[in-house]
Amino acid sequence: MVESLQVVKKLIERYDYCGALEVLKEKGIENMDAGVLVNSCRYAVNFDFATARKYLKNLSGEALKNPEVKALIENLDLLNNGHPDVLMSELLENLKFQIVNEEYIDFLGRVYRFKEAIYKYMFIKSQLPDRSFTFQMRFLQKKEILKILRNHYKIFNSNLIFALNTYFRKYDRNSGATEPIIRLMNSEKMNQLIELRHDSLIGHGFKGVSAEEIQRVYGNPYNVLDDFRACLLTLGIEVQRYKYAALNEMIISFLIKDFNHFMKIDPNGNNNFE
Repeated sequence: MVESLQVVKKLIERYDYCGALEVLKEKGIENMDAGVLVNSCRYAVNFDFATARKYLKNLSGEALKNPEVKALIENLDLLNNGHPDVLMSELLENLKFQIVNEEYIDFLGRVYRFKEAIYKYMFIKSQLPDRSFTFQMRFLQKKEILKILRNHYKIFNSNLIFALNTYFRKYDRNSGATEPIIRLMNSEKMNQLIELRHDSLIGHGFKGVSAEEIQRVYGNPYNVLDDFRACLLTLGIEVQRYKYAALNEMIISFLIKDFNHFMKIDPNGNNNFE
């Protein structure tokens, strides 16, 4: 049993919540507090925040009083509402998962998604500066943005990123804030990174992607996270770091408690799980 819990610990350290849940199911403790948290994370890392939030209702009354659990619930509510600070932070965390697990094709997909998201954010903020921003706004839809570009700026390119690049180059009046971000997003190293994505399975080809190729065009993959984080800070977006590292520590603490309760052993607290 202790060996299985060590396996769970290793799995969640790599953000493999699906694998961790399977181990807990084998031991029949998936419905205890640690298992509920793992199951919630399993959905959250796939951006299904509504289901992640729903599963937390299965926590014990004692767990629901935990300040860290309350903070997690608040975080998931903000994610469901499309709050830019927490949503962009979540996307950065997701990028990190792909690096940790060496899933470089998915990593490049997240890079492309981030570029698109930050362009959308800057554009809508420029068009509706006095309106509260959320990623749930209908104006964030591709067709809505292209309609604005077409009707108000005579930009007819159907590729969203190319069309927004044209807008920022010709019409943006807040270039002091957006110029360094646009420069990074159009840099040679970023373009080469995006080309790797286009040539891969999630783009238009069948090429694989290795750490060496990313290193060749951009340097250490973690440099991408640093650059994206700098872009967000430039825009005044508050970045939350280490969310899942903190969650993993909470899961482990619940797991030790659940383990001791389930097995009814070790009254002196002397176990080998730590």
